[in-house]
Amino acid sequence: MKTLKSILALSLILATASCLFPKPVQASPRLVRIGIATGAQSGTVESEGILRCTDAGGRTLSVGRRAVVELSAGRMLVNGQAASLPLEFKGSQPIKWNGRPYRGSLSLVPYNSGFSAVNVLDVESYLRGVLKIEVNPAWPMEALKAQAVIARTYALRQAGRHGKEGFDLCATTHCQAYRGMAAEDPKLDRAIAETRGVVVLYGSQLAHTYYFSDGAGWTADVSTVWGGRLPYLTCRPEPVPYETPHSRWKASLSQEALQKIMNALKAPVGTVLEIRTAQKDSGNRVTLLEVRGTSGNATVKGHSFRMAAGSNLIRSTLFDVDFAGTGVSAYPALLPTPKPSAPIPLKAVEDPLIVLTRQGAFSSAELMDMLLHPEKREDYIRKALAKGGNHQASIPAAPAPPAPARSFPGTAPAVFDFQGRGWGHGVGLSQWGAKALSENGWDYRAILGHYFPGTTLQVLR
Repeated sequence: MKTLKSILALSLILATASCLFPKPVQASPRLVRIGIATGAQSGTVESEGILRCTDAGGRTLSVGRRAVVELSAGRMLVNGQAASLPLEFKGSQPIKWNGRPYRGSLSLVPYNSGFSAVNVLDVESYLRGVLKIEVNPAWPMEALKAQAVIARTYALRQAGRHGKEGFDLCATTHCQAYRGMAAEDPKLDRAIAETRGVVVLYGSQLAHTYYFSDGAGWTADVSTVWGGRLPYLTCRPEPVPYETPHSRWKASLSQEALQKIMNALKAPVGTVLEIRTAQKDSGNRVTLLEVRGTSGNATVKGHSFRMAAGSNLIRSTLFDVDFAGTGVSAYPALLPTPKPSAPIPLKAVEDPLIVLTRQGAFSSAELMDMLLHPEKREDYIRKALAKGGNHQASIPAAPAPPAPARSFPGTAPAVFDFQGRGWGHGVGLSQWGAKALSENGWDYRAILGHYFPGTTLQVLR
């Protein structure tokens, strides 16, 4: 019988074999267009070198090292010269838009009654202006590499998201925060260079590599957040416990704020009397929330409620609510966050396969069959449990049931208090979780294999 350590090692090898030697795949030109301003009426374009400016008619305008662009009476002027959009600015030195430097070129394209300023550059240079906004350069290198790979994949997968505005991605957190050369850092440049061209694929397609700040122990299933189902974006426990500045948070919502939230969700209930969970996932995230009011009841998605309330206020869907402002929980308290003194025991985070393997429930042939054919795993587990004897384990828990109905104890509360853990939508990679894994010896391939199971890493050529 193989030892558990050997089994896990073999499992990791099989799960990440295609990641250890990424294969090149054919890629279209990897230029991205980043919208750094929309609806602009004027601005300045500068460079340490000579600027080359070309308008829509192919005419070259003499602008020297600085161009003032403005819309005046419906006409585009460049240093007072009439020009037609789109305009393209190139130079031998980085170009500045309103004082901020960018690599690549700059285009001004028409948008509504103004124009969009668009930075056009290769994706590797783009990442240099992204990573520092998303992660701390002081973090371990493997966590930074993981971030570089998913940010690259995300940018290429989402290309064209803002096509109606004349670019691929915006420069805000709606896509990925981007600050151009002002955000570059030598350590992050190294993480980008050492993963150059590496992307996450599911089958032959670029994967959806969503990420967020802090999972507080669990990721969320994409179906409970944005809808749809993807086999690599599911509710999963994180193997290593960790504490972060976002591990615990509190927030309060007034009666007025709650009514505005419910109105925004097109589910008005009048004066809010009670808020309780209607459904949680196996990671204890609120997937459905029931709100009872004087003019009716409504059930809304936990994620929708969070976004309507403000994602910086209700930081995650891992929350509990004070029942009617009395200090009594409206439903069972959140599970306590484990202390990060040591990794969580395997039996606390792995499925019953690990527990049963420790108990000697499977032969070597059965274990190998499960490793090579993961779809057979549940059948083997159920057969082992059916045999009885000393074998004890449990099938992964179903989503937590809703709390029992409670009678409202008095007048409508003025304020509802929320207590929660973690920060972010929960889908995909937890950035603080990746940091914790890297601190425990995981390389970026293993980190990505955990958060996006069933995907592969390949190098774009």
